[in-house]
Amino acid sequence: MYNVLLADDEVLDLRGMERFIPWSELRMKVAAVVSSGFAALDYIRQYPVDILITDIRMPIMSGLELSREALQLLPQLKIIFVSGYEDFHYAKQAMELNAQSYVLKPVEDEEMIEVLHKVKRQLDHEAQQSRLQSDYDKTLPMLRNDMLHELLDGQHEGEDALFHEKLQVHCGIDPNKPHRTAVIEIDDVAWKLNAYSESEAKQIVYQLYQTLMECCEELQILSLCRLSSRQFALVLQGEHLGRSETFLRELIDRIEIGFPVTITIGLSSTAASLAWIQTSYQEARQALDYKMLAGKSRLILFSEMESGNVEDVQSLEMRLDALFAEMSNYRLVQLHDELGHVFALIRRMKSKSTVYNVAIQIISRLDAYLAGLNENLFQLLGMRMENLDILFKFETMDDIQSWLRRRVFEISEMLHIKKQKKNNKLLESVCAYVEEHLDQNIALRDVSNMFSFSPNHLGVLFKQGTGVNFSDYVVDRRMEKACLLLKDPHYKIFEVAGRVGYKNLTYFSRQFKDKYGMTPGDYRKQC
Repeated sequence: MYNVLLADDEVLDLRGMERFIPWSELRMKVAAVVSSGFAALDYIRQYPVDILITDIRMPIMSGLELSREALQLLPQLKIIFVSGYEDFHYAKQAMELNAQSYVLKPVEDEEMIEVLHKVKRQLDHEAQQSRLQSDYDKTLPMLRNDMLHELLDGQHEGEDALFHEKLQVHCGIDPNKPHRTAVIEIDDVAWKLNAYSESEAKQIVYQLYQTLMECCEELQILSLCRLSSRQFALVLQGEHLGRSETFLRELIDRIEIGFPVTITIGLSSTAASLAWIQTSYQEARQALDYKMLAGKSRLILFSEMESGNVEDVQSLEMRLDALFAEMSNYRLVQLHDELGHVFALIRRMKSKSTVYNVAIQIISRLDAYLAGLNENLFQLLGMRMENLDILFKFETMDDIQSWLRRRVFEISEMLHIKKQKKNNKLLESVCAYVEEHLDQNIALRDVSNMFSFSPNHLGVLFKQGTGVNFSDYVVDRRMEKACLLLKDPHYKIFEVAGRVGYKNLTYFSRQFKDKYGMTPGDYRKQC
């Protein structure tokens, strides 16, 4: 419903319009009826109004003066002037105020209704345009993010004129200008947000992203892209290219001041055009990976990295992946060996601060790995984040290696015990299912579907937990139950076979003899 304000110093004219115009059919309602320009202006200051119908000639404040003031407050306000024939010379001024219509007194209902229909169509159109604009504004950030993802992933290599045009319009990226790519990562999310609830932690990360967006928008940078829950990418061009390092360092400082976490940024060298975007993106990622050696809450430039150190970081990443896999699978000998390989790489690093940085990064990577297993590092070890300060008190590499070895072996043992308990519960359920269905066909495939496992995986777990294959276990349980039933003379042998899942009496007798060295009949005779 559109709100209509009626303003006229002639009360009879006001009441006539209020009463005889079918407002509800027009999807309008008379919000207020006032007899002066001042009263109308006071109402407009307090309440929403879509249409103002006013007499041009009113004492003290005319309709024209009212309209000028009202349009200052509500630029989208629609105005319909009403006046006598003798005041028609005001029409030119009314049109200059962008009035929707000028109706002469005495007002004919049909004429006013026609004018209101016209105004309603205009309001409907503007409302639709506003909704479309609102929808566009809401989807634009997602559109930008998707486009930047596609750009960085190399989905539009070569000359893709339409995509490049969209990039320039929506993301402000010129495909022919030089650029630098930055990858931003939130440091130690699991550690530093461990004291917050899950919803609070998500809100902090969301607010941090919003802050990054606001900082970029202040400089009209539209090329910020969210890569994951803790990583973002940024493409810098034009006037921002020259001060890119200054801008990114300011970002780091702003986040450190305003949030309980910090960010580290890897920045590529300058590339000539978007044809090199994949290269610059990989440079930025490699620079960020160097955080393991250089430390966090800082800007790391690809151009300042030494090739040997890049190789060390890549080797260390691979070794850590192997280390965590051995820890998770409780392979203690291999775990010991992988830990040795990791520290052999660390011993090649030159500075004491680098060694400490790497040790902290190993803990961070371990925490993230355990989070993927739905485990919490600090809960497993019964420690708090501040306990990690002990790393900086160690004076030798051997001290750090010894401390970390104890921790990963301890975690491996705990994961193994948890896995065993979980598997024991699973095996108990599987065995109970077998026991209840001995008289039916029992296939590993059907049982694995029941417990949402693949047949091969359940078969391996069952063999590890019981020491026998699943099919052998089923046969053993059937034979044991058959022995109990054979002791009861009320059951005929073919009935016993049926009760333990055998439809073929000959096959039952053969398996029974293989198991006990005698036929079911002979077994019954000796009972």
